[in-house]
Formats: sequence, structure tokens, C-alpha cells
Amino acid sequence: MKTKEENISFDIDYDSFTKDEIIKIIEFFNQVTLYVDGKISSDYFLERYNEYRKILNSPSFEKRYDKMYFDQTGISIYKLIKEIKDNK
Repeated sequence: MKTKEENISFDIDYDSFTKDEIIKIIEFFNQVTLYVDGKISSDYFLERYNEYRKILNSPSFEKRYDKMYFDQTGISIYKLIKEIKDNK
């Protein structure tokens, strides 16, 4: 996982989303970090994830962005969500 001092850049498809949607995608990525650090609850994180999925609105975007996030941070969004749902 990259440290906070390292630059993380995401290859977001700016032509596919509005400015507000791009902001929400980036905010969700920040929520992933907060969840992993234990700073937000799983219920709150799942709510943010559902909003994120509505914005992406495509399994191919979800897979692509999960891979992109994993490549940059070492954290799999898919695995986090699966773990949360398995523990409910």
C-alpha cells in the first residue's frame, strides 16, 4: 500500500462523467482509505459504495476502476465489499 506521502493518480474517464460525478468518485476512493483505517463504519462505507456504483453504472467501469485503485494502493474495492457482505 502506498504511503500518504506518495502521489496517487487515477485515470478517470473524464468524458464519461460529469464534474460532480468525478468528485464523488474521488471522494469514494477517499472513503475506501478511511474504511481501511477504521475511521468509518462498514454500514456508512456500503452506503458510499452504493452511490459510487450508481455513478459508474457499468460492471466494466467497476472492474476497471477497482483494478486502477488496486494498482495504485494495493487495496481491492471488490474484496473489501465482499468481506463486508460475508460478515453481515
